[in-house]
This record gives sequence, C-alpha cells and structure tokens, in this order.
Amino acid sequence: MSAREEITHLMNRYCFALDAGDLDGFASLFEHGEWTMEGFTPKFGKQDLLHVTSNVILYEDGTPKTKHITSNVDLKIDDEAGTAKSQCYVTVLQQTDNFPLQAIFSGHYFDDFERVGGRWRFAKRIIRNMLVGNLSVHLKSAASAAAGA
Repeated sequence: MSAREEITHLMNRYCFALDAGDLDGFASLFEHGEWTMEGFTPKFGKQDLLHVTSNVILYEDGTPKTKHITSNVDLKIDDEAGTAKSQCYVTVLQQTDNFPLQAIFSGHYFDDFERVGGRWRFAKRIIRNMLVGNLSVHLKSAASAAAGA
C-alpha cells in the first residue's frame, strides 16, 4: 500500500469507527497522537479519547446513527522525512427514529501524520468548528443542556 493509500485509509477509519460506534477503535487511532477540537483542551492518547467519547450517545444498534463525510482532501506527503499533512472538510449527518435526517456539524480537519516502524499513524488532528447544528441527540452534554432549557 502506498503512503497516500495508507494515510487515506487512516482518515477513513476515523469516520468508519465513529459511525459504527467503535469508540475503542476510534480512540486507538490516537494512542500516540493528539486530538483537539477548537475551544477545548487537547487530548493525548487512547485513554483521553475514550473519556471524550463517553459523551457520545449510542443507540440500540450500538451506533450514534451518524455518517461522517469528508471532502476536499488535500494531502501532502514527505516520504523522505516520514511525515505528512492533510486538511479536509467534514460534514456529520444524523438521523434517529425521532430526529429527521440533517447535518449536525460541518468543520475542517487539519491532520499531521508520522511514519513509525514503516507504518503511518495520526500524530495530530485539529478540528475547527465552522457550523454547528442540533447536537441534542448526538452528545449527552447537549441533550442535558436541551432538557434543562
């Protein structure tokens, strides 16, 4: 697998793991990396990410009933240095039995990757919040806030 294919696969695994409700698999992607969402304290490693994902609402099928869609992927690889940078847009769609299909989030991912032992991994992901919709059926904290309003 080429560097481009391996890195693209990592980016896709991020979305697939979240949408499948595989929160452990998602957190494992950052076992040696940093994950930061604009306005929040950076998280480092798998345990920090597992704590973050405890806020995600999972439904009877074990998923958050979301689809993360990335687009406009711009990937620059320095094979010699074993580093890569990427940016792309993300749109998160959600639908539940009582929540019609809609975009709940649109943002911008900024990624750093590193090659260690011949394998690529996330070194850092920064998420810019550009457009935030109704997160009340996606995040426990948003559901609590909506219930208290």
